[in-house]
Amino acid sequence: MTDNKQVRKFGCVAFIFFGILFALGVWRQKPVPTYLFGLLFLIGFGFILLPAVLTPLYEGWIKVSHKIGLIITAIMLALAYYLVMTPFAWAKRIFGGRPLPTQPDINLTSYWVDRSEPAQSKERFLKRY
Repeated sequence: MTDNKQVRKFGCVAFIFFGILFALGVWRQKPVPTYLFGLLFLIGFGFILLPAVLTPLYEGWIKVSHKIGLIITAIMLALAYYLVMTPFAWAKRIFGGRPLPTQPDINLTSYWVDRSEPAQSKERFLKRY
């Protein structure tokens, strides 16, 4: 169940945010954003004045925004992977080789890599900060 205080807080944020966008639409003399953000500005004001009446609208708004957030998150992660990670991996393979050997070396007895720095004391791990 949604609390009236939570709906009012959301109304304050919507009132301020869409009020600023509404003012920008009036200032720039753009009719479509002015009407759209004006309506959302009034809905935000309604959330402040009548939270109990507009609770179903608030809950629907939250459900729709959650679905939009899931879609945008998936798109952004896919873009980050294919536009950032993949080119770096290709460049690493082209210019720097592979980070791990992919074929076993029968001449090696172990793949262990010796440390060049000294081992750290147990106290460093117990008292970290």
